[in-house]
Amino acid sequence: MSESKFGSWTVAESPVTLEYSLVVIEEIRHEVAEGFQRLSRGGIEVGGVLYGTRDGRTVRVLALRPIACEHARGPAFLLSDKDRQALNAQLLRDAEDPQLEGLISVGWFLSHTRSEIALTESDLELYSIFFPAPWQATLVIRPGRGGSMRAGFFVREADGTVKSERSYLEFNFPDRLAGVLASPERAPRERPGRRIPTYYRADEGAVVAAQRDPAQREQAMFGPAAGGASPRDSELGLLAGPQLLAPTPPRRKWPWLVVWAAVIVILAAMGLRYWMQTSLPEPISLSVIEHDGQLQIHWNSSSRPVRSAVRGALEIADGGDSRTIELTRDALAGGNMTAVRKSGDVEIRLTVENAEGVRSQEASRYLGPPPTGSASSRELDELKRQNAELEAEVVRLHQEDSRKAERIQQLERLLKLRLGTTDQDNP
Repeated sequence: MSESKFGSWTVAESPVTLEYSLVVIEEIRHEVAEGFQRLSRGGIEVGGVLYGTRDGRTVRVLALRPIACEHARGPAFLLSDKDRQALNAQLLRDAEDPQLEGLISVGWFLSHTRSEIALTESDLELYSIFFPAPWQATLVIRPGRGGSMRAGFFVREADGTVKSERSYLEFNFPDRLAGVLASPERAPRERPGRRIPTYYRADEGAVVAAQRDPAQREQAMFGPAAGGASPRDSELGLLAGPQLLAPTPPRRKWPWLVVWAAVIVILAAMGLRYWMQTSLPEPISLSVIEHDGQLQIHWNSSSRPVRSAVRGALEIADGGDSRTIELTRDALAGGNMTAVRKSGDVEIRLTVENAEGVRSQEASRYLGPPPTGSASSRELDELKRQNAELEAEVVRLHQEDSRKAERIQQLERLLKLRLGTTDQDNP
């Protein structure tokens, strides 16, 4: 049986030391790479539960089980209520799994295909709900080009807090399948003793003596008996094995051709790599994810166009409304931004420009239902407008009533005056 090799994650600031099986790392690489290749831009993010053992401050990762995610909120690893119920049931099932006997949940892993190695608010929420033990850890993996992967562990401090903005120590996954399994040394297999004909090794005198004496002939042909060597062996010059002449080493044919071929292959590989880095445009990996009426806009801050940019602009066409947000170099390095949407059709366009004036841009679009609060907001505005009109009408009627009452009083006084005058004229 093969014995797994282990890597170690040891940091002075960390309260725990993590040891991980390279076989498990290879399984994680497979899960992350499979999700990374499912979409053309950034793929989907995946996660899983890590199982192992704990001995004091040392935690050892020995197995994993993937976590199911329906990605109802987009390609990011955001668990819905259904996903969380399934994870809770999975943890209960894994506790009864005979293949995990003797192992405990020591944390979890997830991939970040559109952001750096850090913990988001949703990551911290899952970490605190499903993996609350102080020694349980989170492993974040950032896949790169050519199958390379960079990762970092996150652990809890002594006071229970988590340094979420970056890992204490990031590391690269080892080469794929390189030295993951170490074969133990095999004990030399004992071969049954066999008699070596002495005509491979006897001198001419021994052959002549063997031809004369049958007993000597048998001993000369098959060697000494099992009980030990006889004195005659020394006379026959018998050795422990055949002494054949050493073969003449073959001549090396055209060794310089091999050297030249290796040089040409190396130069061709270097030229191809340089051409790919300089001529092929590297994507910005712009993506849009909707959550509760807000658009989470992400881009790859590690891509060459973003890293070399000195300025940028984010154009948002939201239904009939358009606006442009200027981005500084620090804002571009952040890799994300949040915007409130007003409609169900939003187009996002990111443009970056380097110091030489060369521009790169990518666009992404969100199509979905209008925001939930839009209809009720319009109804509320209409009610407010109607209330204002009614209040104005009430004020107008009050004013009109006041004028009419004042006019009636004036007419009554005038009538009294006229009646009084008439009485005086007719005593």
